[in-house]
Amino acid sequence: MTQEETPGETGAAQDDAKIRAWIAGNIDGTITAVERLPRWRPSWQVTVERGSDTLQLHVRGDRASGLGICPLRREYEVLKLFEQNGIPVPHVYGWIADPEAIVMAHLDDTPFLGDLDGDPAVQRMVEEYAGHLAAVHALDIAPFVEAGLVQGETPEAVALDYLLLSESHYEPEDQPDALLRFVTGWLRRHLPLHRNRNVVLIGDAPQFFHNRERVTAFYDLELAKLGDPMADLASIRVRDINEPISDVAAVFARYVHDSGNEIDWTVLTYYTVLLFIAVPMMTKATFRKVTPHPAYVEYLSWGMGASRAALEALAEGQGYALDPAEPVSSAPLRDSYAWRDLAVQCGALPTEGFFRQHPAQSLAFYLQRLAESGDAIERAELDDARNILGIADADALTLEGQLDAFVERASPAHDLALVRYFHRRQMRRLQLLRDYPGPIVTRGLAPLDHVFPGAYPRPAAV
Repeated sequence: MTQEETPGETGAAQDDAKIRAWIAGNIDGTITAVERLPRWRPSWQVTVERGSDTLQLHVRGDRASGLGICPLRREYEVLKLFEQNGIPVPHVYGWIADPEAIVMAHLDDTPFLGDLDGDPAVQRMVEEYAGHLAAVHALDIAPFVEAGLVQGETPEAVALDYLLLSESHYEPEDQPDALLRFVTGWLRRHLPLHRNRNVVLIGDAPQFFHNRERVTAFYDLELAKLGDPMADLASIRVRDINEPISDVAAVFARYVHDSGNEIDWTVLTYYTVLLFIAVPMMTKATFRKVTPHPAYVEYLSWGMGASRAALEALAEGQGYALDPAEPVSSAPLRDSYAWRDLAVQCGALPTEGFFRQHPAQSLAFYLQRLAESGDAIERAELDDARNILGIADADALTLEGQLDAFVERASPAHDLALVRYFHRRQMRRLQLLRDYPGPIVTRGLAPLDHVFPGAYPRPAAV
């Protein structure tokens, strides 16, 4: 190893060579280019010349250690079965065992990454996606079971599957988390045991390529599994808060039309709460395990925004009224010019990939807002806990532990107070991310009542 090489660079070069060797041995033609792409996970674009034809390949690798959730091999098997059943996906050429990777056709089409501008053409394609989703849910599950997807044998097993997976990734360490304890406890008290459906699920919808006129391919199927179809509708609501959809309710209406199945609103609430709270459960440990983190504030925005939305979904289903956000006071920093320059200079760093903001700059802004807030958030949380939860002797060092103990012994009669308390807490904390351009920082749960009036109770006055 030379002085300029690092172990990571050497490993990357070895992976590049192994991928080149696999393609040379399994794909006819001459390799003319192998380009590693800046993505959340390792990816490569490979060009193969075949006489007068050019074959473009996309190689999808596995996430870095500590960031993965499900086996990549399962995604490969699902892609093959989808292709065999006429579901639009990129053509799959094969599987590389080392490094684990899927070799598929590269698409020049446009990925759907949200529609902040409210383009009617894009909305139509998201609704078209819902029609394809109905077709996925109608597939025979037997080949998927043979490929390794697990079928829940009882209503409880179906309902608990993703919760158990999320809990397996959550590591509380030495610090209690009262919010996670409350929401997971609520979920276990509201298991939808009246249903026992197993269909093929996307798990993280809607992610697709389009050509500005129609959906051309599904992609990112790492969370595909078997379970209740309401879970996929819930995942659309989850993705909407960071990759906005103009009208989620219209997408649901298209699904109902094409599938012939009505929405079970209580089950939709359960899975919406579950999929939102799974985000912080699955990502929290990455802050400790992965250094340097590839996108610290992006992941932080996911966890904080999804926690807020889980509470909003729970309140929606139960008819709870929530409070508007209270502005957090901030004090000028003595070295404010230094903070300003740090953020500006971090923003000038070269950025690869599709980050919303340079990771160093987003960290600088976050730490600046944290310093400016001083103890304002801490004081507000202490006052709120004392007044709402009756914890008279709470202090900053013991508050989370006391809240955790309170939640553990609280009866369902405390649900309303706890939902409103935790929601206020999240809305305060999210203000520390106000410089970050991710929609999830400010975007709440999409309304549904303009298409499905009466689906949920109107919030009662407190």
